[in-house]
Amino acid sequence: MAIINAMSENTTTLTTLSKAEVAAFDSIYHQYHHAVFKNICKLVTQHEVAEDILQEVFLALWNNRHKLDLENGAGGWLFVVSYNKSMQYLKTSAREKLVLVTHPQLPLSTAEEEPNTLKDLQLHLINDAIEKLSPKKKMIFRLCRLEGKSLQEAAAILGISPHTAKEYLKASSTFIKNHIATKQATIPAAGLLLLTAYFQY
Repeated sequence: MAIINAMSENTTTLTTLSKAEVAAFDSIYHQYHHAVFKNICKLVTQHEVAEDILQEVFLALWNNRHKLDLENGAGGWLFVVSYNKSMQYLKTSAREKLVLVTHPQLPLSTAEEEPNTLKDLQLHLINDAIEKLSPKKKMIFRLCRLEGKSLQEAAAILGISPHTAKEYLKASSTFIKNHIATKQATIPAAGLLLLTAYFQY
């Protein structure tokens, strides 16, 4: 697996890594990678680039595994980080195109990542909004948006019709978008409102 290989290059060799940590990481990857990739593709249409960003997201998870509080699962953190890395790519790409047109002789520099304070704010707002949803809407959102389940799969898990599941997802996505937009008015933060692009149903 490319991500495991990248992990070994950025830490020590795999023979010295904790088997429990690798097993836990592997479990999270298999649970969430489909959902994360789908979210990345909402912003980044190039398949190969989206795959590279997916790897960066899970490499960041591995590198930060000892600092993260994943009591509520890894979905929210992966959701936020995949958004930020997608936006980082889009900003860098746009900047590079502008530089190439206006100053083709200048070297290109990569964009800095969003500061941790913004990531924390984004994650807090998402978790806060999710907690305000009704139990079934909360579960539908987590299953479909954070775990990559289809509406049919989520409906079967909750014992409701796919149509009802779709309506719940639509309502929960709209609520969370509005929640973030409202907070944007009182807590201005660059890139915060664009996060709502990830809540299209």
